[in-house]
Amino acid sequence: MNASSAVQFGSLLREARRSQGLSQNELGAGKYSGSYISHLESGRRSATPEVIDFLSRRLGVSPLEWSVAPASEPARSVGGDTIEDLLVAERAWSEHDWAAAILHSTQAAATAEAAGDTGRHWESLYVLAMSKFSSGDFAGAATLAEVLTEHETARKFTVARAQALSLASVAFRASDRLGWAVAYGARAVEAASAAPPIILSEALMALVSAMSEAGHTGVESRPYLDRLAELSPRLTSDHSKGLIAWTMGTAAFFAGDVEEGLEYHRRAKELLDARRDLRLWLRFHRSAASMRLDAGIVDGVPELVHTAALGLQILGNKHDVVELRQVEAKLALLNGDAEDCARIMTTVLDDPVLGADDISRGASEYLLAEALRALGEESEARGRFMAAGREFELEGRLKLAVKAWRMGFAEEVSRLS
Repeated sequence: MNASSAVQFGSLLREARRSQGLSQNELGAGKYSGSYISHLESGRRSATPEVIDFLSRRLGVSPLEWSVAPASEPARSVGGDTIEDLLVAERAWSEHDWAAAILHSTQAAATAEAAGDTGRHWESLYVLAMSKFSSGDFAGAATLAEVLTEHETARKFTVARAQALSLASVAFRASDRLGWAVAYGARAVEAASAAPPIILSEALMALVSAMSEAGHTGVESRPYLDRLAELSPRLTSDHSKGLIAWTMGTAAFFAGDVEEGLEYHRRAKELLDARRDLRLWLRFHRSAASMRLDAGIVDGVPELVHTAALGLQILGNKHDVVELRQVEAKLALLNGDAEDCARIMTTVLDDPVLGADDISRGASEYLLAEALRALGEESEARGRFMAAGREFELEGRLKLAVKAWRMGFAEEVSRLS
């Protein structure tokens, strides 16, 4: 690397480091000093291939973006780098190592793009979006999924487009942008209309779930639920059939049909395979418990919560933990322990991680308001109900927003009278 190249490399290195919010010492990670990183960034030192390889992997940047060859392996082809990084990313994703999955899928995407391999580029970005979603970066996953829907590969292949649209719907729903989630879910169903059953069922589940959470009626979602019911026998995997049963059961609970919801969830519990996806299996237990509690049912809930809590606190992201705490608070409230409910929700809302702006606060505010009302703290309960209403409105949960506002106004009327 000559002096001019060293200066150019240093400038790009500084920009990449700052974009990741790392200090020079943090970038060195104990292997290289902050002083050495500073010399590299100023161009006073030239980076060896070993250093370039280390720094590119720390920052999730392909050496090609710095106009230098990959470390120690000048003979390797760009395509080879893409496949290798992609395989590592997919393995890391399956083992819940989200940081490694994001790093290697980012590198795979960069090298595939440089090589003009559009198929591998789409695949790498899809793995990256899935990794972001699994790590809890729902907004980042949604943004990337939107890009994937307009990618050259998605325009060429129906299945790729349908998968990208389904992922966008699921990510927008998780990030509490329900209007967008419904819109992308509808587009996914349209794109997947002639796709294999497994792809169409994924799109239908995304749409039905978004519609349920957004407050659409059972009549509106019924045509899509009927299509799911027809598709289920055509799937070869019991686990996939379990996902459909979970979706249909939750939709039934939202529509007020508790018996149907319980039956579908019973079927889902039998079909879902913990060995296939332990985290998803744990989330089903948390979701099933939440649906029962919302219907006023306590029977069987402690067992469901216990199972979910055993794993989600280890395997789950911060969103999983918040939803688990909300279920625990609901259970405490239904058991008549409003003080414990208030304690749990106050702890969540005051926590700098669990109460952060990128996590839905509406349900937590509402549960805290209910607990405070039960404890006779009318004034504070009123404020929490109104806060919940504002949060629900931002999330697109308009029926819940109206319910929260009504509770807040009711508290005010009670106080004045």
